[in-house]
Amino acid sequence: MNPLLEQLHDIEGLDTISFWPLAIGWWVLIAVSLILAAAIIWFALYMLACKRSWKNDTFKKLALLERNLSDSSARETVIALSEYLRRIALKRYSRKECAGLTGKKWLLWLSENDSKGFDWGNKGALLIEVPYTPLNYKLPAQQVRELIQAARNWVI
Repeated sequence: MNPLLEQLHDIEGLDTISFWPLAIGWWVLIAVSLILAAAIIWFALYMLACKRSWKNDTFKKLALLERNLSDSSARETVIALSEYLRRIALKRYSRKECAGLTGKKWLLWLSENDSKGFDWGNKGALLIEVPYTPLNYKLPAQQVRELIQAARNWVI
């Protein structure tokens, strides 16, 4: 035989292959996928919490009031807005601080706690006067719209 062929040896066996032989690129892809999935889940939970918050509910109610506002429904809108403002105050501040306020004291308290500086004392007088007006009392819708916008700004 050929002396070179005699120098060859049989393959004795291959190294065992590990159960999961991933290269570094696969590990990076898995890590990025996990981080992305966690971010999507966190964002979805955050959006769900925002949708269930009292602020979102208040914005929806104020938008509904503004959408249904007309000269004929302005009186009912002001009465509902006054009620919503009380509810907002009770959510944001302590019951002891704001629940017993009525009349001018209520409007003064609204002015003091409004970071946007809306003049609740003068422009908000409708909130305390309108519930006691006759049923056929007509209000300009623009004044009521201005109050709704001020309420929206106060919630923010």
